[in-house]
Amino acid sequence: MKTMTGHEIRSKFIKYFEKNGHTPVASSSLIPFGDDTLLFTNAGMNQFKNLFLGIETRPYKRAVTSQKCVRAGGKHNDLENVGFTARHHTFFEMLGNFSFGDYFKKDAIRFAWEFLTKELGIERDKLYVTVYTTDDEAADIWHDQEKIPRDRISRFEADNFWMMGDTGPCGPCSEIFYDHGKEAGCGKPDCKVGCSCDRYVEIWNLVFMQYNQTADGKRTPLPKPSVDTGSGLERVAAVMQKKTNNYDTDLFEPLVDIAKTFKELPISDTEAVTVYRVLADHARATAFLIADGAVPSNEGRGYVLRRIMRRAIRFGRKLSQKNNGILSAVVVNGVIAKMKDVYPELSLKRDLIAKTVSDEEDKFLQTLDHGTQILNQEIKTLQGKGKKVISGETLFKLYDTYGFPVDLTQVIAREHGFTADEKSFEQLMEKAKAIAKTTWKGSAISSNATHLIELSQKAGKTEFTGYDETETHAKILLLSNGGKVVSSLKKGEQGLAITDRTCFYGESGGQIGDQGILKFEKGSAKVIDATKTNDTVIHHLEVLEGELTNGKKIHLIVNESERRSTARNHSATHLLHAALRKVLGPHVTQAGSSVAPDRLRFDFTHSKPMSREELDQVEKLVNTEISLSRNVKTEEMNYQNAIKAGAMALFGEKYGDKVRVIQMGDFSTELCGGTHVHNTGDIRLFKVLSEAGVSSGVRRLEALTGDGALNYLLGQSKELLAAKGASGSSDVENYILKMIEENKKLEKEIRSLKGGQVDIDQLANFAKDITGGKFIYASVDLDDRDVLNDLNDRLKNKIRSGVIVLIGKGVESNPISVSVTKDLVSKYNAGKILQIIAAELGGRGGGRPDFAQGAVKDLSNLEGARIKAESIVTAN
Repeated sequence: MKTMTGHEIRSKFIKYFEKNGHTPVASSSLIPFGDDTLLFTNAGMNQFKNLFLGIETRPYKRAVTSQKCVRAGGKHNDLENVGFTARHHTFFEMLGNFSFGDYFKKDAIRFAWEFLTKELGIERDKLYVTVYTTDDEAADIWHDQEKIPRDRISRFEADNFWMMGDTGPCGPCSEIFYDHGKEAGCGKPDCKVGCSCDRYVEIWNLVFMQYNQTADGKRTPLPKPSVDTGSGLERVAAVMQKKTNNYDTDLFEPLVDIAKTFKELPISDTEAVTVYRVLADHARATAFLIADGAVPSNEGRGYVLRRIMRRAIRFGRKLSQKNNGILSAVVVNGVIAKMKDVYPELSLKRDLIAKTVSDEEDKFLQTLDHGTQILNQEIKTLQGKGKKVISGETLFKLYDTYGFPVDLTQVIAREHGFTADEKSFEQLMEKAKAIAKTTWKGSAISSNATHLIELSQKAGKTEFTGYDETETHAKILLLSNGGKVVSSLKKGEQGLAITDRTCFYGESGGQIGDQGILKFEKGSAKVIDATKTNDTVIHHLEVLEGELTNGKKIHLIVNESERRSTARNHSATHLLHAALRKVLGPHVTQAGSSVAPDRLRFDFTHSKPMSREELDQVEKLVNTEISLSRNVKTEEMNYQNAIKAGAMALFGEKYGDKVRVIQMGDFSTELCGGTHVHNTGDIRLFKVLSEAGVSSGVRRLEALTGDGALNYLLGQSKELLAAKGASGSSDVENYILKMIEENKKLEKEIRSLKGGQVDIDQLANFAKDITGGKFIYASVDLDDRDVLNDLNDRLKNKIRSGVIVLIGKGVESNPISVSVTKDLVSKYNAGKILQIIAAELGGRGGGRPDFAQGAVKDLSNLEGARIKAESIVTAN
């Protein structure tokens, strides 16, 4: 067996299957656009799901891919194992060959065995196979066709049957295992294939899709059985490089070597190896996820990316305490440098990846240090009380107030022998999230994703006629009440309807679904929304009159004025995208959008706020293109040809082999399935409302077009004229700035007057002696927090060394200010003193060891609070 690099294995795999009639298909994005059932692309078959479901066709029946995959959230979550085992990864490459109703078990088995034993040269006696318990057919093929001895064919049940979901295509599996030898095993006499040790490793899985499972659990044979296979590149590389650990292969070693250069702290060799592996693995996931459009955030996919990055950063902290960008180095100098030739998106997004990682590192290191300090103090306090549980309140406070990840709190807690009250934390999180969410058009009919997928499978692809018309005649194929298929929907009932054809645009690509009317004999229904599952458009409706029954012929009518407004806004986003790239640079790419009749929202990659001048340039460019009244050209073409011709692929859009290209002069060319104006002049006017940050490296623009933009500008003009009249000045901006400055001066004078009413010499005279200085505790007749803090500073300068507690008097609440001079912060903590006083007076607050502030409600127990505070400062 000849040693091969990971790149050689990948290349040889593609070429072998191409030689055997398979069409090479590029890896799909890690963000599974158009499939809400998946958090990330986690298997090679994801991009072919509709082919297996029979609701999409392509010009080939055989395919071969090297698919980027991530398993770090949802059902497949290997995150916490990464770094501690030989084969767990967040990011990996899945080599796969597929048959869509073409060849089946015999050829699938032949291809796999031939590639492993002849193309790669792996010794036959090192390989074992498994089949499903009752799959005699596969077992016989392995034995008769490939001459595998019966005693090397094992049978398993749960591990050897694959299902796409609760319903849909499914079938038995056959796996190929490699024997790494006794030295890699557990040493038990009964160690064999299926043992959890590292000796026998699965390197190939062949899924034979031969059944369709319905909701009632019944399985019926598929008319065209298919094949879905997967072979993990990292595992095969370990075999070909004679390694028992994936991290010792050339796929990871260059990344590990970079991480090693940062080691400066005393750390055991065993722990250091774990750190290197975590950094190598997480750097790959980080680079590829950002390149495919994910951004660190506090929800969804962005939250998982943030967890991966922050886990790597924290492990890197074990190597060095310096703010030195360990993850950035491994990502940029390692992952991008090594894999850019195979995955060119890494080069295209290099600047974005580097900036996003650097920003997240800087931000999290501050959070990490602060949060760790607070958590360690909490653990110390609990240890003193003999307790071993971090409360849900502490978890939530660290998360909500300081941005400290819950899973990180749990890890640190475990390291100290503590557990965390996750249940209480979840309850507090639910309370925090209990905010009613509404949309501009009301809610669509509630239904779970599984039911919608089941409906789309039964109905098949919907013919969309909406590019050319807003009215069409169709036939009802399926009706649902949102939970199950029904034969009819009566007046007042809400439900879902699927037709053979529709002019209603189903929500996708950032464009919301159409609304309108559905008419039928002796009745009508209001279409509240239109959504899209796979290629099936689902109408969410409420019956207004009559009874809508399955199979009935209907008349669909889209709300035309809303469609026109939506088209204006959608076309404007294309012009906006192009304008942003011209003004800010080619690093700008779309990171999400929302297109509705009344407004548009556009998210894009950029690391800093836009200046007023940049916003003006963008607005001018877009409005210039509108004024030129360019015809909007629409053309369908092959995806690869469209990209070569310079078309931009939009974030959030799912593309097939045939794509729709929208061209607006030579200014904008993009792939898009949405509805658009026929001429840029139809947009009429474009006006930006706001520009703000969404997350690290992502900005958001909100804008108006058409009547909305015109009415907004007319309103602004009216307000400006009113302001000029009220101020008596033609230069309103300078007038307001002048008034603001004058107000600041007056406020400063007022504070000075208020502060001057308090005799600081008298307060200083009442100070008590404590170890190292003075202690002042006083209630003063001040309701202004800033004045109170200023008074505190003056007292500190007066006594030079000590602790000062000042409590003001307000209307609804009373400000409190606590300070400790710098020389005494090792003895006294302002934040803790404030918390104790606040607890006595019904308030709260916080701050640094040298200064803290807050507010209290009840001043009736000032003396009791004083005694508590005094007991703390005199105890030291």
